[in-house]
Amino acid sequence: MFKKMPNASNLLYTMLVAVLFVGCADSKKININGKDVIVEPYGWMNEAEMKNDSVIYKVNTGNVVWSVIGVETVIVPIILTGNSLYEPVRKK
Repeated sequence: MFKKMPNASNLLYTMLVAVLFVGCADSKKININGKDVIVEPYGWMNEAEMKNDSVIYKVNTGNVVWSVIGVETVIVPIILTGNSLYEPVRKK
């Protein structure tokens, strides 16, 4: 008669896996000093290691939207904004 509702941990795990597969930031191949360099997106957790000062970045709105949708899980916004909040656009 009544369907069993999924418990919160199953819902959290499913949402986490889904977000990991749908992260919207993409890497880009940019010619810097005559060499093609693959520039990866970065976030606030890995800015020191991943940010390239020769590249212009933009905020990835898709990851911001997913972070707002998953704000109640706490971990989804941390993963999305911490690792891929900014994506490369072009050379400076």
